[in-house]
Amino acid sequence: MNIAQIVAVGLVGTVLCIMIKEQRPEISLLIAVATGVLIFISVCDKLKILLSLLEETAEKAGVSEGYFAIVLKVIGIAYLAQFGMQLCIDAGQTSIAGKIELAGKIMIMVVSAPVLMSLLDVVISLT
Repeated sequence: MNIAQIVAVGLVGTVLCIMIKEQRPEISLLIAVATGVLIFISVCDKLKILLSLLEETAEKAGVSEGYFAIVLKVIGIAYLAQFGMQLCIDAGQTSIAGKIELAGKIMIMVVSAPVLMSLLDVVISLT
């Protein structure tokens, strides 16, 4: 799907949500979630292309596969947490959205801990 199609899907989903929201708010929420998931799935193919390009560039630059994998995991966690947060906010559940945000931040710290430990080892060895 190109960006024009994605925007069209988003606009159609938005108009449907607005039209249905007063009579059937639960259906409106389902339409919003389905629209978001459809858009997310439609960009997954583009993510595969980007991932292969990044992997190729990291190899040329001599970046360790372990560090590269950590960076990709951090980016994935950030995007998924943001997506989940927005779905919760759309549903009016800002409290749950906040918890997803916190969990995402904690998971990013956990995944990136090996990089932080390596950096600290380098700093300690310099002193």
